[in-house]
Amino acid sequence: AAALNCTESRGLAAGCGKCNSCRKIANLNHPDVIWVFPVPGSIYKAEQPDQTKLAQVFEKKREKPWCEIQFAEKSEHHLAAVNRIRQEASRSCYEGRRKVFVITGADRLRLEASNAFLKLLEEPRPDVMLILCSDRPSSLLPTILSRCQRLQVNRPRRSILAGLLAGRFSMTGSEALELLDLADGSLPAALRLREEEALQSRLEWVDKTFRAVLAPGAGVCLELVEDRRGPMFNRGDFERYLAGLIQELRDALMLRVAGKEALSGRGKSIVDTGPVAEFAGQVADFQTLIKLLFRLIDLRDALNRNVNLRLLGWSLMKNMKEVLQ
Repeated sequence: AAALNCTESRGLAAGCGKCNSCRKIANLNHPDVIWVFPVPGSIYKAEQPDQTKLAQVFEKKREKPWCEIQFAEKSEHHLAAVNRIRQEASRSCYEGRRKVFVITGADRLRLEASNAFLKLLEEPRPDVMLILCSDRPSSLLPTILSRCQRLQVNRPRRSILAGLLAGRFSMTGSEALELLDLADGSLPAALRLREEEALQSRLEWVDKTFRAVLAPGAGVCLELVEDRRGPMFNRGDFERYLAGLIQELRDALMLRVAGKEALSGRGKSIVDTGPVAEFAGQVADFQTLIKLLFRLIDLRDALNRNVNLRLLGWSLMKNMKEVLQ
């Protein structure tokens, strides 16, 4: 977006970062670079966004541009947002060379919003650029994917990310590596975890989940699902809780396949004791653990749909119980 509208870059692949246009883009207030975030339906009133709430969303993003904005409610791209994009895309540029729309979390387009978005993709103005960002492109409609030029942005090496966290955000090397482990190698997720006051609580709920699954019967699992202090009543909490479960299972899989040596050099030291290792030891073989991991990843993708969190929580614990010998 900056390169397309930079007044000093002379066609280079990146903006200069210093001109008036680049500074406006960095501050999210360039009139021709429109950021579109998935937001809860409560932000809209009569198909129009509440401007006060929307301004608060942008202010949060300006304060911490590296972090994904989190909501307690389910966040999506609604039809009203796509209609506003189409309306704005029909207008000429105000001061830039190109009108650029950056749609983050594009895989969260509601079905009716996706269908409306297709009309814009079919015949955009020559000076309009639509950038759809997603780490789950398979969740987008095939008709949308077929109309896009796909550009894969590879994640930097773990050592580079750890160095960035340690150097720019005043962490020790071990702290940076541990956060990257918990965030599955995602820099924005690692920074978000760093600022979460409830991080230790979330790790405790992951530990409780493994203990509940190992307990005989279904009673302890049901109590966990219905506990209002837990993550089953808040979509953002549930997403981070599930990410923690998936990470622990990946570590358990590495322990099962290659032993503790496979985790050497990682931020956290996992020993072959505790509920996670006990769970891994009761699974028939590592192929079963791999299948379970894929099931949990599928459940994570289900968060993009309108699902009951407690039913989702019960489903993941049921899947975990079923693989025990």
